[in-house]
Amino acid sequence: MSTARFDVAAYVRQPSGPMRETLTGLGAALPADLADALRYVQRRAQGTGSWLARVLVTATHKDARITAFLSTWAYEAHWFGDALAALAGAGPVPAIRRGIAATVRDRFGPLWEAVVANLHGRALTGVQMTERLVDAWIVDAMLERAQHLAPAAVAADLARIREGIARQAHFFAETASEALMGSRAARVLARRRLARRAWPIGAEREPVAATADAIRTLFGPDASWADGIDARIDALPGLAGLHIARRTSRKPGRRPVRTPLRSVRTRHAAPVPDGKDEAR
Repeated sequence: MSTARFDVAAYVRQPSGPMRETLTGLGAALPADLADALRYVQRRAQGTGSWLARVLVTATHKDARITAFLSTWAYEAHWFGDALAALAGAGPVPAIRRGIAATVRDRFGPLWEAVVANLHGRALTGVQMTERLVDAWIVDAMLERAQHLAPAAVAADLARIREGIARQAHFFAETASEALMGSRAARVLARRRLARRAWPIGAEREPVAATADAIRTLFGPDASWADGIDARIDALPGLAGLHIARRTSRKPGRRPVRTPLRSVRTRHAAPVPDGKDEAR
């Protein structure tokens, strides 16, 4: 990864916009299961609203650099999703997962995030950036595999989308790494939040079968993709040993069973140098 600092101003000036007119694979025949998997990724790309709603009630939105990036990131994500929808074609849309827990989460999620923000302050910003970094890695792995399964023209279009996601991940990696290295509170909270959620972000709103079908279609029994992502997560300050992608490959779409806040492994994990801890 380049050591040059991400140029947010240049990113905002030249975002990736509508792609339909330049898609080379438009109209290409796809296997039904691959088309379903692409529609699944499309819903993740165009489902950023609830996540952004939670960010807006935290200190993150006071950071001008991050806010400028996220506004353009959301714009790009929408058009990446639009391109995926065009390539996949029309198909069934699974019902949003409902129930008491989902209703409470949707209604009170931003309020709860505001409470967490009051407790943890700027540490939460690092967690949010880390969430998006891990999600970008997972989505990119899904699209990479789709490239190998798709006709050449569609694969070329997916490569363009992946280039855009890689550019976004550069910012998330830079911002997340800085925050995690600088704050023990961010590291502790990130471990907790990342381990407790279903992946990719938004999977909790889908029927479990939809996530499972997408993972099975794209990866089959091969879990090497998960090992690669987990190795990258392990390299982030304070996040070794979470095995998030491996869990996703084994139990896609499911949240893990709740465990005590700090496991024995976490309590005895090697400390990460704090530098100046922002949370203090």
